[in-house]
Amino acid sequence: MKIGNIWQALRNSAVAILRGEFLVRLRCDKYFLHIIYTFFLLWLMIWLGIKIENTMVRVEKNKETLTNLKIYHAQKTVQMVSFDRVSTVEQMLREAGSDVTLPDNPAVILEK
Repeated sequence: MKIGNIWQALRNSAVAILRGEFLVRLRCDKYFLHIIYTFFLLWLMIWLGIKIENTMVRVEKNKETLTNLKIYHAQKTVQMVSFDRVSTVEQMLREAGSDVTLPDNPAVILEK
């Protein structure tokens, strides 16, 4: 094949594409719906892949957030357990200079 023949074939193909006759010249017109369906499936696969990737990124971020919250919860639980003893609370009140102490008598219910 000569370069001139290749150039002529490319030019004819470009003209056929512009006129919308390219598939007819390739004799693929009876498979047009199959070609459209294949491109649709390819587009759908790409779109689903992107959506799945975005979901996985969100899951990883949420896992990191949950891990941080579990650590925070454990720290607060330890802190609350340390405040659970009455002697510790009394000592903290004394250190803060508070006049509040443990009650000497049980609570009294006021009547109307």
